[in-house]
Amino acid sequence: MSVLQIEQLRQQLREKFPAAHRTPIPAPTEESVSGALEFAAGQLSEIISPHPSAGASLVLRELLDQKRDLPLVLIDGKDSFDPASYGNSRCQHLIWLRCPGTREALHCADLLLGDGNLPLVLLDLHLTSERELRQTPSASWHRLKIQARESGAALVTLTPRPLVPNPHRRFTLSGRFSLAHFEVTPPLLSLTLAANHCLAGKA
Repeated sequence: MSVLQIEQLRQQLREKFPAAHRTPIPAPTEESVSGALEFAAGQLSEIISPHPSAGASLVLRELLDQKRDLPLVLIDGKDSFDPASYGNSRCQHLIWLRCPGTREALHCADLLLGDGNLPLVLLDLHLTSERELRQTPSASWHRLKIQARESGAALVTLTPRPLVPNPHRRFTLSGRFSLAHFEVTPPLLSLTLAANHCLAGKA
């Protein structure tokens, strides 16, 4: 899809759903949010996105914008990622694994962490149904925590509710964003992330 077609689509969405674009956009602040999204190597962290407009897309964009020597890995648990929304420049350093469900996504995470050469792995399950989440055994998370520790990789899960037992860090996305916020540069994650620091061994 060309840039012109994308802009035409955005205009059509604005005309058809004007209420979704009336949310005031706060002025960008000088506060850096990159520090909040620096995840510890060898640890499993969790980002909770309780509803579709909480800011999960902004989190991903912030991670894609960060400079790193090796690519970011996105394990897409519901095959919902739209690379056209982020642009070629951001996605050229992205490894995107499209999975039809949670079981396949967890298996991919297991294999990638076992490789030991990827510093940051994002496991996106935030659009997964509650029924499917309940079928995920807690032993799977314990295994991934061990894998992350042994490989030295930072594993970050994106979930709709607290799911990971005793994560190293836990963030809750508390935003209410429209399509217009996605066009703001830089992402206003300082208004989105409510950081709940969870020490290892504590819920």
